[in-house]
Amino acid sequence: MIAIAVLTAIAFVVIYGVVYYTSYKHLDEDIIIEKNEIFANLDWDDDQIIMNKMPEWEEAEHSQIEVNPTFIQIVDLKGNTIFKSINLQDSHFLFNPKNKSTVFYNETINNQKIRQGQFPVFNNNHKIIGQLTIGVSQQESYNVLHNLLIVLILTYCAILSILYFIMSFVASKAIAPIHQLIDSASQIAYTNINSRLPLPENQDEIHQLATTINQLLNRLENSFYQQKQFTSDASHEMQTPLAAIKGIIEVLLRKPRTAEHYEVKMQEVLHQTNRLSQLHNQLLQLARLESSVLIANKEPVILHTAIGKSIENNESLLTKNSIHIHNNLPQEAIVSADILLLEMILDNLISNAIKYNKTDGNIYISYNSSDQILCVEDDGIGIEADKLPLLFNRFYRVDDSRNSQIPGNGIGLSIVKRLCEVQNIILTVNSVKDQGTSFCLQFIS
Repeated sequence: MIAIAVLTAIAFVVIYGVVYYTSYKHLDEDIIIEKNEIFANLDWDDDQIIMNKMPEWEEAEHSQIEVNPTFIQIVDLKGNTIFKSINLQDSHFLFNPKNKSTVFYNETINNQKIRQGQFPVFNNNHKIIGQLTIGVSQQESYNVLHNLLIVLILTYCAILSILYFIMSFVASKAIAPIHQLIDSASQIAYTNINSRLPLPENQDEIHQLATTINQLLNRLENSFYQQKQFTSDASHEMQTPLAAIKGIIEVLLRKPRTAEHYEVKMQEVLHQTNRLSQLHNQLLQLARLESSVLIANKEPVILHTAIGKSIENNESLLTKNSIHIHNNLPQEAIVSADILLLEMILDNLISNAIKYNKTDGNIYISYNSSDQILCVEDDGIGIEADKLPLLFNRFYRVDDSRNSQIPGNGIGLSIVKRLCEVQNIILTVNSVKDQGTSFCLQFIS
C-alpha cells in the first residue's frame, strides 16, 4: 500500500506539474506577443518615452475587465505612469524599478487573478528609460488547475481506499490457509501426535510449508515412539536381572543353606549385577553419543594393530566358545579413522561375532584395499533377511538370541552405527539364516 501510494502520488504530481507548466507557458507566450506589439508602437527621445498609434491601444481587450482582458501599464524612470489601459481603472501594477530583464509573476486586481510580465524599456543607447508591465487574466487557467487539483486529490483518496479494501480482502483470503495451519498445529500434542496439518488445494508455498511441517511431524512421531519403545525396552532389560536377584535372595532367606549353596547363589547374583552394570554403562555411553556433538579426530590407523587389540580384548570369550579367528588383514593396511572410536566399533563387532557363533565356529577378518572395505564375518546362527533392517535399533535382538542364553541387551550395534556416522564410515550387514553374518565397514577418505 505504501509503495502504491507513493507511486500514485508521484504520477499525480507529474500530471499536475505538466498541466501547470503548460497553462502558464501559454499565458506567458500571450504576454510576449502583446509586448512585441506594444514595443512596435513605442518610440523615445533620449530618456523620454513617446507613444504612437494611440487609437490601436484603445481596442476592446484593453477596456474590458470581465472577459480575457489585457492590462497595460508603462512607467518612466521616476515611476510616473506614462500610459495605463482603461481596464485598470484606479488600480496600478506593482513593479520593480530596478528590473533589467523579463520577469513573470502572479498578481490579483479587482479580485481577479492576473498573470503579469514586466519588461524593461531601452533607448537607442541601450539605457533603461522605463518599465512595461502587461497583465492577462489567469482566472481560466487558475480554475482549470484548481479543479484538476481537487479531482486529483479526490481520485487519489478514492484509489487508495479501493485498493485498501481490495488488498485487505485478497490478503485475508491468502492468509486464511495460514490461520488454518496455525489452528491445526496448536491442537497437536503428544496425545494426538499422529494428526497432520490439512494441505491447501493450491500447490503453492503454503502447500509446501504444510507438507514440510507434516514431514517434521512424521519424524517427531517416529522419535516419540522410538523413545517410548526405548523406555519400555530399557525397563524390560533392567527388570530381568532385578527379578532374578530378588528371586535368589527370597530363596536364600526362606531357610538356612550350606556355604556351598550360598556361594553358588551369590555367583548368580554377581552375574546379574554385572549384567545390570553393563546395561547401565552402555545406556550411558549411548546417551552421550546421541546427546552431544561428537567430533572424530581422524588420523591414519594401522588396521592390523587395531584388530589385534580387539582380539586380545575378547580373548576370554574366544577361548570359552572355542572360536577360531582367521585374520587375513595385510600388515600395511591403513585407514583414516578415530583410533578410539574405531576400537569401540571393532570390539562390538568381534564380540557379537563370538556370541552369535557356533561352538568351534570361525570368524574371518578381511580387507579390500581397492575399496577400503573391512569385513568381519562369522559362520554362526545368522539372521533372517526381514529382520536385518531392525538390527541397529536399540534393544533389538532377534528371537533366537533372546530365547538363548547369549549375553547382551541389543545396544551394541546402535553404538556401532552412531560411531560409524560420526566418522563417515559406511556400515553394511549381510546375513543368511544358519550360515552366518557379515558386517562390513567402508572407510571414506
